[in-house]
Amino acid sequence: MENKYIYFTSAMDNDSFKEYLKGWKVSPNLSNQNFHNKLIHALALSHDIDVISVRSINKNYEHNKLDAKIVREGNIFWKYPQVSRNRIEKYFKLFKRIKTITMQDSKYIFVDVLNLSLLKTAIKYRDKYNMKIVGVCTDSPNNISFISKRYKKHLINLGQTLDGYIALTKKIEELYNIKHKPSVVIDGVSENVTKYEESKVQGNYIYFGGSLMKEYGVLNLIEAFKKLDRPDLKLVICGHHLEKERFYPAISGFNNILYLGPVSYKENLALEKNSVLAVNPRPINPKIDQYSIPSKTLEYLANGCLTVTVSNDLLKEHYEPCIIWAKTGEVDDLVEAMKKALSLNRTEREILSILGKNKVMQYTSLENINNQIDTILLSKMFLN
Repeated sequence: MENKYIYFTSAMDNDSFKEYLKGWKVSPNLSNQNFHNKLIHALALSHDIDVISVRSINKNYEHNKLDAKIVREGNIFWKYPQVSRNRIEKYFKLFKRIKTITMQDSKYIFVDVLNLSLLKTAIKYRDKYNMKIVGVCTDSPNNISFISKRYKKHLINLGQTLDGYIALTKKIEELYNIKHKPSVVIDGVSENVTKYEESKVQGNYIYFGGSLMKEYGVLNLIEAFKKLDRPDLKLVICGHHLEKERFYPAISGFNNILYLGPVSYKENLALEKNSVLAVNPRPINPKIDQYSIPSKTLEYLANGCLTVTVSNDLLKEHYEPCIIWAKTGEVDDLVEAMKKALSLNRTEREILSILGKNKVMQYTSLENINNQIDTILLSKMFLN
């Protein structure tokens, strides 16, 4: 491999993440894990990667400490420094621990700009070893509800000091790249999966996997499924950020609505692949939509799913013919879209599924993303 890269993240190799999930009382965000894992695999098509994975643990995790380990996956070296709940140890010993396990002859560091401790450590590394940092920008800190305004401002200010950017929307790129550094905007990263685990659920079902907070539409999806009145179908839900006081009363008494909790990446893919319909009920929200593309919808399409999603301008630019669109995230509009999707015959379903997968792979395949980063982003950074 020509160049070696360092990637700072909290994402893990899939087997380690599956084991890590077992220790949580409240599930962590799965979308962060899935996106960064796939981007790492895209980079690894032409480069050796040292992944420095700083696993997050807090009071909702059953262990006080996670030991250091290294996992090799082809030319990806997943390096896990020891982490602790102790805040002083967590932040002040991190740089020292990373220094002992990381390649120092690399030219580029990739870092998740939404993780403050990793962002600070990456900047220290750059300054000490004369490297360049590529910020991986998946959302605006202003869309994260559980951190303070001061913390958000600090994240943005540090993120604006980097040497290049990968962003999921133009607005995110503009937020961070105020100095007009080399950058690339991508829709996402998609893996062409050919082998699947056995699905946890048998029979015909509609599937949703993602954030279970009210503002992302899961409660409206539940009500829409009830109103759909299809006793021959189940609604299967997986995900994170469960709001128990709202969620459990909504599904109580409905035996054909199944909540499986958080699932691993491979389990999620199997559930998607075997569904008769995959739905993303995320409602229209101009503030969120300009900074965050509905990545779950792209994942459905890449997996060959018949897909219903709420109208979204960013998605429609490339994928309008591939999706059954709900006008809004309101219950009646979701019902109408699901009825339309379920009324399609087998040939129509197959045409949409093939078209959707081909379109997503055209823009977001591992090979496409690898090429964009190497030829558009890093070549310009090398000249700067």
